[in-house]
Amino acid sequence: MINFFDRLEEFMKIKGLNDNRLSIETGISNGLIGKARIRGSLSLDNISKILNTYPELNANWLIIGKGAMYNNENQLNSNKVIKDDSIQKDYIIEVQKKLIEKLEVEISILKEKNKG
Repeated sequence: MINFFDRLEEFMKIKGLNDNRLSIETGISNGLIGKARIRGSLSLDNISKILNTYPELNANWLIIGKGAMYNNENQLNSNKVIKDDSIQKDYIIEVQKKLIEKLEVEISILKEKNKG
């Protein structure tokens, strides 16, 4: 299952952001995103900073995975970061590969649990 940080990473990749750039643009403390990934949580205040900085980002999608990434699905079509269909397709393939890898790990863990 894709979590908050997977969705944030997906958005960052489309926008051409890394943790440092996101921190600078949002005003979040430097290094906090990486620490939050390790902890598995980010404060509501910092999530609000992200959503306020990127108003096109759908809060429901980011936080709970419901709906489209963008508040207006048409914004994806006019997004200047993704100009070429091949770039978008390559990105989708990359995201799908990561999801498959995670699912394979989960399957192997479940198989080990069932053996015992």
